[in-house]
Amino acid sequence: MQTQLEEKPTRVGPQAPPPTAPKPESRYLFAGVAVACIWVATAITSIWSPDMITGSQHEHLAIAALSVWFYAALATGMVLMAFGRRTGGASRSLWLGFTIAVAGIWAAVTLASVWAPTMVTGTDPTTIPVAVFSAPPAGVIATAFASLFAAGSQDRGTTV
Repeated sequence: MQTQLEEKPTRVGPQAPPPTAPKPESRYLFAGVAVACIWVATAITSIWSPDMITGSQHEHLAIAALSVWFYAALATGMVLMAFGRRTGGASRSLWLGFTIAVAGIWAAVTLASVWAPTMVTGTDPTTIPVAVFSAPPAGVIATAFASLFAAGSQDRGTTV
């Protein structure tokens, strides 16, 4: 009995990606997760951060609800700029790391805005939530640095 060895046909031209290679659309998943993290952090900050309390009648002003959405919109634009780069392919680990960095930045913004102590001054106690004024702009600056790093990174691995 004779066995026949079958040869696999060889392809000439561009090779198909291996079956384990990620699809190019997966970077959009990372973009969606990063943007969702920013806006979930914005919602939590707007709802649970302390109000500024002023005057003899102790009027409450929700500073976070009035201002944090503006900083979230700036950060969203920077994140989408980084994901929209057209220079070469970037590795999946770059986008994963960038998404984790953005989520960590905005988690820190939320934690600082909600849990940082407030400044109380005067005989009619005025309560000023300093972290609500400073954490969102700091988050935008940190997001800008991370976005510039991701947008300018070279291809080092499997493209997404």
